[in-house]
Amino acid sequence: MKFMYLYDFKQNLNLPTMEKSESSRRRFVKNALALSAATVIPTILTSKASGRSMPESRLVGASERVNLACCGIGNQGGGITRTLYNTGLANLVAFCDTDMGAPHTERMLEEFPDVPRYQDFRRMLDEMDIQIDAVIVGTPDHSHFPICMMAMAMGKHVFVEKPMARTFRENELLIEAAKKYNVVTQMGNQGHSGANYFQFKAWKEAGVIKDVTAITAHMNSPRRWHGWDTGMTGFPQGMPVPATLDWDLWLAAIPYHEYDKDFINGQWRCWFNH
Repeated sequence: MKFMYLYDFKQNLNLPTMEKSESSRRRFVKNALALSAATVIPTILTSKASGRSMPESRLVGASERVNLACCGIGNQGGGITRTLYNTGLANLVAFCDTDMGAPHTERMLEEFPDVPRYQDFRRMLDEMDIQIDAVIVGTPDHSHFPICMMAMAMGKHVFVEKPMARTFRENELLIEAAKKYNVVTQMGNQGHSGANYFQFKAWKEAGVIKDVTAITAHMNSPRRWHGWDTGMTGFPQGMPVPATLDWDLWLAAIPYHEYDKDFINGQWRCWFNH
């Protein structure tokens, strides 16, 4: 099976812009700003409804929270989902992951057993459309573009992890779509969210740091492919696909190749598809 887009995305940018009420847009922007500043949110209240603790912010009532659909609920995507949920400003209304039931997704499913779950983001957006305000995209890089584009075309606000997309053209189309559909968008970058970033920004603005001509950076720990055989000349031979994984959906828009354990869970960045 080959992954098929539901839209001709370039042509779809010429469709009429979706209308949203200005009050609801202002409300979402206010909430989005609060989500970005999660570390300064006041004391979290708790609700015992449904048998588990659920954070509720003093800033917004239940009906004012953003209804989030989460694409990618394990590893990095799971971390994003928990962070936004723990602000008390978001309702989790749908989960999507191509590997439902794998060890890295089971924890989230156990924590939120009542949230509807999907393996195909297209089906999730189609069936849950009116219940979704915004979409989190914390999936492998090669699937960012199709998920974001479909969500924005349906009028959904989007938070997508870095990198925004694979190619310059995909990035251009996403930027055009965000303007076309008048949605709030953000690309995640932890480096721009930590205290060290703001410290250096303050030093730069105060003139403590100036006339920078070069930066040297080092990493002192192994990651992913470091230490692999440098004589590798092709993809691994392939392995049986785990029963929990929809491999065709995981591949999204990249050329087909057989499954291997070293392609998933962050390892996709070790490889390049020509």
